Amino acid sequence: EAAGADALDVQGRCEKTAERFGLSPRETEILGYLGRGHGIVFVANTLVISESTVRTHVKNIYKKLGVNSREELLQLVDEA
Repeated sequence: EAAGADALDVQGRCEKTAERFGLSPRETEILGYLGRGHGIVFVANTLVISESTVRTHVKNIYKKLGVNSREELLQLVDEA
């Protein structure tokens, strides 16, 4: 159950971060997957979109959040 609670906590922090930085609904959804440690291929398969589309969303998320790496993104979400 602790893992489930952690996942909800991460999702909540992702949503707070998305709202703070004005992410689109799709970017918010993708940020949630990234925040839980999922990669591009998993997100693409889950959302039934191309990996290229996911990469474009990730690039836009990085730009809006002012980060340059997954590590920076996760740190920002963790601080939310």
